[in-house]
Amino acid sequence: MTGFICRDGRESLVLGERADGTMAHISEVSSGLGCSCTCPGCGTRLVARKGDKQDHHFGHYGVEDGRSCQTGPETALHKFAKEVLARRLELDLPPLVVGEGPGKWVGHPGGAYHFDAALLESRLGGIVPDVIVRKGERHLLVEFLVTHACDEAKIARIVTMDVAAIEVDLSGLPRDTSRADLEEAILATASRKWLHNPKLRAAQAERERRACERDQVLARAAAPLRKAYLAACAEVRSMRTTCLAYDRIVGRHLAHAVGIEVPGIGCFTVPPRDWQAVILADAVDLAASGGKPLITTTGALRKIRQRGWLRRRFSGLTDAESAAIRADGTPFDHPANAVAAWATTLSRLGILLPAGSGDRWVVWQQTAGTTPGRQTAKHL
Repeated sequence: MTGFICRDGRESLVLGERADGTMAHISEVSSGLGCSCTCPGCGTRLVARKGDKQDHHFGHYGVEDGRSCQTGPETALHKFAKEVLARRLELDLPPLVVGEGPGKWVGHPGGAYHFDAALLESRLGGIVPDVIVRKGERHLLVEFLVTHACDEAKIARIVTMDVAAIEVDLSGLPRDTSRADLEEAILATASRKWLHNPKLRAAQAERERRACERDQVLARAAAPLRKAYLAACAEVRSMRTTCLAYDRIVGRHLAHAVGIEVPGIGCFTVPPRDWQAVILADAVDLAASGGKPLITTTGALRKIRQRGWLRRRFSGLTDAESAAIRADGTPFDHPANAVAAWATTLSRLGILLPAGSGDRWVVWQQTAGTTPGRQTAKHL
């Protein structure tokens, strides 16, 4: 079934205009000229074609090959939509929501809304909306999208006027839609969106207020965390290396690959030399034996966690809490990001090679001083 607005040159009118100006659906008129309707677009007399071979529709009487005018279907649906809203004085409004998650602002939940009156094609502040509906002292502009959406200039004027406005999208309605379903689409089921709502300014102010409060709360909570983290950094910097893996790294002349300071070193209970040596030593040993070890942040953290080398206080912080700690320039980051930063540094040194994503690396065979073997890759 073709769309309501047919673009292949064929007749697609299923709505005609009666002598009294009201709109008639093809299903509720007599066949032929007995429909007593004219085209809402060009005013030509219509003939109702309700045979058995074609979809029922209106044709332009006396027009060669019976083709419709260019504006008939669009004008007909526009007039019908405005007529329905003016008669029913009810409309489903879309939700008015700003943001997502716990901090989102809801100005209107959406749903059916009833009005006191409606004005059709009435000028308001230099624009002519399709319909202006009123509830008490409040007004809502309603635009119906049939072939063209409300343009940016008109929306800008609506915003300047600071009046609520929505757009109802009727462009996808099929041509065989019944009158009842057309009304239901116009009033409730068709897609609709806010073009503007005065409450949005209040929403922005409220969101800014909430954001300021959250920042203040985070800043207060971050102060002791930052102090504890800096103390942890000082502690691990003063520690001596006791990890045997470090000796294996030194024996392979890779001492320059460990002990690298990266943001987040205070999240560990041992100095960078130790946790970096444990990750790298096993990988290099496997590569030297012909394997193809894959270093991942998940696997590396598992290895570190099994040794009890992670400080729980810093492991479960949210991104917002982490950002608050860094606000004064403190070099803090999550343990996973610390591992990734170190591995990325080794990639630049030609020791590791990125393996696809940003959290996977393999050891260069030259690093291990051996040639690849046939051993299956293992995750470290």
